[in-house]
Amino acid sequence: MSMNDVASNDEAASGPRRHNGPISRRLLAIARTVRSEEPSVGELFDRLESEGLGLTLLLLTLPALIPLPGPFGMVFGTFVALVALQILFGAERLWLPQTIRQRPVPQRLLRKVIRAGLDWAGYAERGLREDRLAWLTGRTARMLLALPLLLMAVTIILPIPMGNVMPALALIAASIGFMAADGLAVLVSMLIAMAAVVWTAVLLYTGAAAADYAAMLLARLAVHLRAMLESVGVDLGFAAGVSTVFAVAAGLAALAFWIQAVRHRRSRRTSLDAVPDARERSRAVARRNRGLLTAASLATAAAAIFLATRFMLTGWI
Repeated sequence: MSMNDVASNDEAASGPRRHNGPISRRLLAIARTVRSEEPSVGELFDRLESEGLGLTLLLLTLPALIPLPGPFGMVFGTFVALVALQILFGAERLWLPQTIRQRPVPQRLLRKVIRAGLDWAGYAERGLREDRLAWLTGRTARMLLALPLLLMAVTIILPIPMGNVMPALALIAASIGFMAADGLAVLVSMLIAMAAVVWTAVLLYTGAAAADYAAMLLARLAVHLRAMLESVGVDLGFAAGVSTVFAVAAGLAALAFWIQAVRHRRSRRTSLDAVPDARERSRAVARRNRGLLTAASLATAAAAIFLATRFMLTGWI
């Protein structure tokens, strides 16, 4: 099936009113204009032109919505910062290394992305209007607005609990505004960005106070734990060694469960093909995935507890 067939099928199934917004039209334009069986990544972004910058910001920001510090914020925040730097220096199209530009995009994956994007755009476009406050979506405006976008990316990179959400929302609003050429959405993103700066400052202040309080509590707990073990004649070195063994065992178990969870996520479609009912297949996949994730999380927590106990027994806390 060619991309032209995808475009015509989506339009016929969804009706003309649903996909007449600016983002939907651009997605359908990709389906119509890309004619090769496996278009390259560079070919897709060349078709999007400047809207590809907004689409890239959107795709990279969505995983950063996870409200926990860690690899998601650091990795995707770094990529968002690289895109913001390109916008800052006046890029009209997304620059990608040649090796990435030449990679083919599977036709099946592209169809699914376009269909999912059309469903999402049907909701997102309800409040959008093309060419509203257009001066906020031009090249010069994008270059000026890239500075707060870069600041939001740096904020996402910082390991601040609950610090990803508001900067990510600002980036999502900006990316939608750029894709739809709606300056009001871009203006809203700047307002959210200002609120995100205030929110991050509050989190830094309260986080520092909470960290000091938690450190004080752990120090007291360590003193009481050592005193209790010494009172019953337990050697602290031996107890620390036992805690280390349990921490290593729990860590290895956690690693095994996480690997299994990742493998299950990749192979879940083929492993459950024997189940005829699609809904039952989806439920079975969800149950298995939840079980693996729960086991991995519990093992990770156990490893952290045993490791903290070891530090308390050796006087590091």
